[in-house]
Amino acid sequence: MPRFYACLLLGLALASPAAAQKLQNDTVSVDKSKYTIFRPTPRKYMRPMVPDRPGITESPYSVDAGHFQYETDALRLLTRREGSTYGHDWYVNHALAKIGLTDRTDFQVGVDSYTDTRNYNAADPSQSQLYRGFGDVTLRLKHTIAGDDNSRWALGLIGYVTLPTGGPRGDGAVEYGVVLPAVYQITKPWSIGGQVAAAVYWDRDTQARYLQLTPTFTTDYQFSKLVQAFVELVGYWDVRQASWRSSINVGPQLDISDNVQLDFGTHLPVTHGVDREYFLGISFRR
Repeated sequence: MPRFYACLLLGLALASPAAAQKLQNDTVSVDKSKYTIFRPTPRKYMRPMVPDRPGITESPYSVDAGHFQYETDALRLLTRREGSTYGHDWYVNHALAKIGLTDRTDFQVGVDSYTDTRNYNAADPSQSQLYRGFGDVTLRLKHTIAGDDNSRWALGLIGYVTLPTGGPRGDGAVEYGVVLPAVYQITKPWSIGGQVAAAVYWDRDTQARYLQLTPTFTTDYQFSKLVQAFVELVGYWDVRQASWRSSINVGPQLDISDNVQLDFGTHLPVTHGVDREYFLGISFRR
C-alpha cells in the first residue's frame, strides 16, 4: 500500500504537463432529455466525443442518444516475465461498440476479435502454450449520474458482464464488475479524473473467483486542437495478492476531427506482476 501511494504522488507531480482523455464537455446549453435512440440528438447539440480509451480510466459521459461510437485497440502488445516464465499477447481489433439509449445512458458491446497468446517456461519448455482466435464478449451499460454538457465535473456509473465465448483464449467463466469514473475540468486545456473499479474475475488455476479493486488517477492536457496527451497512474489489488501492484500509462492522442481520434502509447509497470503494454487505437462516431 505505501508503494502505491508513492506512485500516486508521482502521478500528481506529472499531472501539469501531460494528459489522458478529452474530458471537457462544452456544447451549447439545451435540454436534451427528450432525445432517445429512436429520436437522435441533433448533431449541432452533440457533446464532444470522449472515448473510454486509451487509458484504464473510463469517461463518465455516455454517447449522445441515437448515435453510434466505435473504439478499438487496432493493435496492442502485452509482454510479461515472472521468474522462469514469460510470454506475450497480441490483440487485434479488441473493440467497444456503443449506442446512445438516452441523453445519459448508453449500451455497449465489447468484442475481443482476435488474440494471439504465447506462454513459455524456460525451466520446462514442455509447458509452453499457444492460443489464437476469437475471445470473450462483454456487455456494458453506462449512465452519467451527475454533470452535464456545461458543467466542469461529471460522475458516471458502468456495470458490465463478460461472457466466456473465447474458450482458452478468454478468461474461462462469466465475470462481472462495476466502475465509478469521475472528471474535473481545472482549466480549459487541463483536466484530471479517476475511477474506482471493482471486478469479480475467474482464476483458471484454482477454479475459483476473486475480487480485484482498480483505483486510478489520470490527467489530460490539450496542447492544441490536434494534439493532447495523458499520464495515468493505476493500482491493482486482489485477494490473491499480499500487496498492491501499479503501473504508469502515457501516450498522445490526435483529434483528426470532431468525430475521429487516434491514440498510441504504453503502459509501464511500476511493480512486479504487471504486463508491459504498447498500443495503437482509433475511435470514431456517427
